[in-house]
Amino acid sequence: MELSPEEYGAYWRASIYVAAGIVIAFLGTRLTSPLLSHPNAGAIGLGVFLFVTVIFASTFIAMLGVARVVRTAVDAELRR
Repeated sequence: MELSPEEYGAYWRASIYVAAGIVIAFLGTRLTSPLLSHPNAGAIGLGVFLFVTVIFASTFIAMLGVARVVRTAVDAELRR
């Protein structure tokens, strides 16, 4: 599969999206872990809300990157 410079750049941007999603998920779990281990119910509720929100956002960002990789690969194969 031969890639044009634009397609090669699209792969790099997509890998940045995937890496950003993973980093956000990691930092989100580190951020919310003190709230989830707190004895107060309000803190646990806030921790669960933040955890779900951060994981949803990071998964969305990572899937944007995966979709861009697949789209670029399909376009490169169809062009050939």
